[in-house]
Amino acid sequence: MPICIRSPASIANLGPGFDVLSLAIQEPYDDVYVELSRGDDRVDFMGDYSHYLPNDYRATTLYPVIEEFRRIAGIDFGVHIVVKKGIKPASGLGSSGADAAALAYALNKLLNAGLDYKSLIRVAALGEIAAAGTPHMDNVAASLLGGLVIINPVTGDFVRVDVPSNYWLSIVIAGNKPSTKEMRKLLPSAVDMTSLKNNSAYASMLVYSLITGDRNVLGKALMGDAVVEPVRAKLYPHYDAVKEALLKAGAIGVALAGAGPSLFGIFDFEPSREDINNLLRNHGLRDYTLIITRPSNVGVHEIPCGDLNA
Repeated sequence: MPICIRSPASIANLGPGFDVLSLAIQEPYDDVYVELSRGDDRVDFMGDYSHYLPNDYRATTLYPVIEEFRRIAGIDFGVHIVVKKGIKPASGLGSSGADAAALAYALNKLLNAGLDYKSLIRVAALGEIAAAGTPHMDNVAASLLGGLVIINPVTGDFVRVDVPSNYWLSIVIAGNKPSTKEMRKLLPSAVDMTSLKNNSAYASMLVYSLITGDRNVLGKALMGDAVVEPVRAKLYPHYDAVKEALLKAGAIGVALAGAGPSLFGIFDFEPSREDINNLLRNHGLRDYTLIITRPSNVGVHEIPCGDLNA
């Protein structure tokens, strides 16, 4: 029997939490149909952003996950997959991680593999090699588990916490970026102790403020990254304009989503789409997509297959 999974987008590298903090969001999301077969693999892409994906599924995050489950199960099964893309690839919202997470969850169930979430994160992260060159865990962990995830990328140990329901996010997708792999190459291979202490402190404060609702601490912590965002922000001409517009709209804090090019603002009220659009246009933005969403405390989950079983 096939299984269909909805997998939420995620915002990783949350503020000062590079490769450590990630947050699942309610929208956008990808829907993934998975069915075991006795023939060759068949992978189809549909939806608004399907044209962004390579024709050969072996160049996507799906293939390493399939291969790892073949190794785990010890059988050479085939698979039919349909991915309905609602998350724009290369937008900083964990598009590739969402698909890897959905497939890992589905195959674990279909094959009765019995993997726990730590193992599922590891397998799904293997898929990220196709997108980022390294098996980073933050996006896939948030899509799998929902909520705010704190993960140790060295050991795979993680903690997941619910995010209070009073937060909203305004995400502005604008501009373009090189691949995530190229964006990671820009980062320093080592940081000084002052920067380490700064980011460690603000990452801790960010978790505290998201749990407790401390507005003043949240804004300062979210925008306190001294290592990664200052390097990446230089590549995005829209960075300053979007950041200023979202802060004027009432955002508690603003930061890059993942490696960009998207930026997001966190609000403790439902922001006005009209007000944000007016502010963005006043700051010279014309070609962009605005998403207003909320954190999701629900990760990957089964849905009726509906039109995904084409």
